[in-house]
Amino acid sequence: MIYSSGGDYTYIKMAFGNWAGFLRVWSEICCVRPATIAVCGITASIYILQPIFSPCQPPHMAVILLACFFIMVLTLLNLLSTRGSIMWQNIAFYAKILSLLLLIGLGIYQLIRGHYDVFTAPFENTQTSIKKFSIAMYIGLFPYTGWNYLSNAVEELKKPEKNFPIAILTSIIASTILYALAYSAYFTALTPHDVMTSDAVAVTFAQNVYRPLGFIVPLCVSISALGGLNGQIFSIVRMFSVAGRDGLLPSISAFVHIKRLTPVVPCIIEGTLSILFVLVGSAERLLGYLSFSTWLVCLFSAISLLIFRRTMPDTPRPFHAGLIAPIVFITAMSVLTLANIIYNTLDIIVGLFILLSGLPVYWVFVLKRSPSIDKFSRSISIYLQKLLLIVPENNKQQN
Repeated sequence: MIYSSGGDYTYIKMAFGNWAGFLRVWSEICCVRPATIAVCGITASIYILQPIFSPCQPPHMAVILLACFFIMVLTLLNLLSTRGSIMWQNIAFYAKILSLLLLIGLGIYQLIRGHYDVFTAPFENTQTSIKKFSIAMYIGLFPYTGWNYLSNAVEELKKPEKNFPIAILTSIIASTILYALAYSAYFTALTPHDVMTSDAVAVTFAQNVYRPLGFIVPLCVSISALGGLNGQIFSIVRMFSVAGRDGLLPSISAFVHIKRLTPVVPCIIEGTLSILFVLVGSAERLLGYLSFSTWLVCLFSAISLLIFRRTMPDTPRPFHAGLIAPIVFITAMSVLTLANIIYNTLDIIVGLFILLSGLPVYWVFVLKRSPSIDKFSRSISIYLQKLLLIVPENNKQQN
C-alpha cells in the first residue's frame, strides 16, 4: 500500500502527522541506532578477542579500538557500494545460520550424553513478579527488533508486493525457532549463572562442550554481529534519506553520490555518532533508557495500521495483513509499556525525555524555520555537494 522507504517512520508520519514522524526519526538517528550499532561493534570485538585472551578477559581498550575499526570499515562499505553492503549482509546471514546450527548441534550432543538436568526444573530460583517479567521482556526482545528494518528499504526491494510479506514471515519464524533452540542448547552445558555472567556466552559454551570449536563459533558469531551492524547502517541511512526528502531533515540528507548512488551524508553522520557512543561507553545503558521509546514507536506503528483501515479504506493493498495480529500486538505492547511505566519509572522518564527533546528542535528548525536558517542550510548544502560529489536523488534518476 505504501511504496516508500523509511519503515515505521513513514507509517507514523502518515498516520499521526509530521511532528510524530520527526520524533521517530530524531530518536532513531541521534540515539537508538548509533547506540545499537555501537553495541553490535562491541559484541563482535569481544567475540573476536575472547578466544585470543582466554581464560582472561580481553583488554577494554582493545575491544573499543576494534569496535571503532569495524564501524569505520562498514560505514565506508555503505559509502562505496550498496551492492557490496548487500553481499556482506548475505555472508553474515550464512555465518549466523552456521553458528546457530553449530550451537544447536552441540546442544543435541549434550542431550544425547544425558546433560539435561537444568530442564527438569527450568524455573528454579526464578521470580514471577510482573515487574521482573516486563523489564525482562523489554530487554529480551532486543535481538528480535530486526523484523521491522526491511521496510526501511522497501523502494530497493524487487517486487515488494510479493517478496516483502514472504521475507517478513520467513525471517520471524526462522529466527524465533533458531534462537529458541540455541538458547536452550546453552543450558545443556552452562548454568543460568554462567549465562548471565559470561560476556561471550557462545564461546564459553563451545569451549565447555568441544574445545576445537572455541575458535570457529566466535568467528561465525562475530561475522553475524557485523552483519547486524551493517544492516543497522544500511536501514537507518534510508530512513535518514526519506526524512530529508520529506523536508523534516535538511535536504542534503537525501542527496546521493553522483556515481555510486549511495547516501553519503547519512552514512558519515551515523558512523561518526556510533563511534562516539563506543568511545563514551554508554551505549548499553542508553539502550536501556531507549527501549521504552523504541517499543512505544512499534506500538504506534501497529496502531497506524488500524488508522489506515479507516482513513484509507479504498487504497489498493497488494497483501492483506488482517486485524488479529495487530490487535494482539497492540494489546501485548500496551500491557508491557504500562508495566514498565509503573515499575521502571526512572528509565522511562529518561527515555521519554530523550524522545520529547525533539519537539523544540522540530518547532525551531521545521515548523517555524526562519529565512536565516534556510539561507545557512542552502550554503552548507552547496558546499557539501561540491566537497562530496552528491546530488539530489531525483536529479540523478532523471539524468
